[in-house]
Amino acid sequence: MRGASLPDDIGNRRPGGPAPSGDGEGASKKKRRRRRKGPGEGAQAGENAAAPEGSEEAEGGEGDDAEQAGGEQGGGEGQKRRPRGAPQPPRERPAFSIGEEVFGRVSRVTEHAVWIDIAGKATGLFDRRELMDDDPPAEGDQFIATVASTGMRGGMLVLSRATASLDETRTRIEAASKSNEPVSGFVTGVVKGGLEVDLGALRAFAPASHVDLHHGADLNYLVGQRLDFMVTQYAKKGRDIVVSRRHVLEEEQRKARTEALSAVEPGSVHKGIVRKVVAWGVFVALPDAGNVEGLVHLSEASHDRGAKLNDLFKPGSEVEVKVLRVDEKGKLWLSRKAITVDPWEAAREKYAPGTRHKGRVARLQPFGAFIELEPGIDGLIHTADLTMKPIQHPSEVVKVGEEIEVTVSNCDVAGRRIGLHPALGEGEEQETRQRVQQGRMVKVAVMQVTDGGLIVRVLGVTGRAARGFIPAGHTGTQRGTDLRKEFPIDTQLEAKVIEVDPRRGEAKLSIRALKEDAERHAYQQYRAGVAREAKFGTFADLMKQKNS
Repeated sequence: MRGASLPDDIGNRRPGGPAPSGDGEGASKKKRRRRRKGPGEGAQAGENAAAPEGSEEAEGGEGDDAEQAGGEQGGGEGQKRRPRGAPQPPRERPAFSIGEEVFGRVSRVTEHAVWIDIAGKATGLFDRRELMDDDPPAEGDQFIATVASTGMRGGMLVLSRATASLDETRTRIEAASKSNEPVSGFVTGVVKGGLEVDLGALRAFAPASHVDLHHGADLNYLVGQRLDFMVTQYAKKGRDIVVSRRHVLEEEQRKARTEALSAVEPGSVHKGIVRKVVAWGVFVALPDAGNVEGLVHLSEASHDRGAKLNDLFKPGSEVEVKVLRVDEKGKLWLSRKAITVDPWEAAREKYAPGTRHKGRVARLQPFGAFIELEPGIDGLIHTADLTMKPIQHPSEVVKVGEEIEVTVSNCDVAGRRIGLHPALGEGEEQETRQRVQQGRMVKVAVMQVTDGGLIVRVLGVTGRAARGFIPAGHTGTQRGTDLRKEFPIDTQLEAKVIEVDPRRGEAKLSIRALKEDAERHAYQQYRAGVAREAKFGTFADLMKQKNS
């Protein structure tokens, strides 16, 4: 604000020095700024100890240690702060420091490491390469070594008996990150998202996806192993290093797969282990071929096209498969269907036209109902063949899972298609099977009487061909006759097929035409008899009769 007086000692302040005591505006702003500092400022705690006498740090003011403690507890404005002049809490120090000599006992010896139990406080890993040609210690032996890395991110202590130059290690790792040369690393622990790797007093992080190609694999089996890594990131002078084995693993996998595929011949049968089931197929590993994985496509899983993969295959289960081919990309194609019995091989005789079977309604579509006759074989009843009454959808007549009796109308083994009709009902199965064809005489039963004529069922016929219609004018009755009285329901008649609807398959019948045919036939027989009786014969016939 213009005209405001400045503090008298403003010229005597030194840069960064403490503000004068009091509740002035400058002091309150200073405090607010210091309260906003994050926990990271706690790194200056060591400098506060050496602050000159009389400074705010030395006087126990609102220093960085208090702020760090508050940050570790949440850092909210409502946090209690250490009162002025109170003693600072003791700082937590790691149990071990780099360069410290420790004593322990050998708990385990592996191919790459010696596991040391350090008085029950920690577990250390000692690289067996440092033993050179010496015999490794036995379990329970005493062991003395120096701490090379504390494993503060969750890994174990790395112990050593050799002293390596940290600068030389940094130079070597940085050069490897630029030249893409592999470096040897010692896996010291499993941390969140990957592994902690020791590169010779330098800690590195290896993402889980770059140390094992199987997603979600347990990485504890790698702890204590010395492996080759590629340095993918080197930053902050060696404080931020990321390494990877993905390229090495993929190359090893490619070589192993190529070698395994060379021993797999198309047509050979193997026992495999189901690895994973997906929507389009099943991945199966072949233990006798280097655990190389192949795909059983959905179309090669079963002869039953309606079977579900999750019902046929379970991860970890054993399954027998046949090798179909290895394509140009090195993909292995397998088949389970090829080594199972094809139910269609015996379908030609078993499901011959006219045979009667029991089936289960598997699924419904607007055009018809699919009936499962046996696993792997389905038949179809078209909507028009389901009932004598006109319907729009099969669900009006049947339901999924319902068991019904059917009759085979046609069987196409090559096309793997079977046409079905609902079987004749009780009391109808003894009816003589008839053929509905134009000009033929058929026996029918009256199903319904309408003003326009009679709706009839052709006896012994199934499906849409069993439906017939006799117009009122073809019933052979006089105009005005009450058809309901003349033709009660279930009355059996004989009629002539005068037309068959090519689209709907229904027959148009006529009783009158049948009577006319009968009268015409009778007249023709009468004329033939009259002609025979009026015939005197020839002169030669008379001479033969006389001589005889």
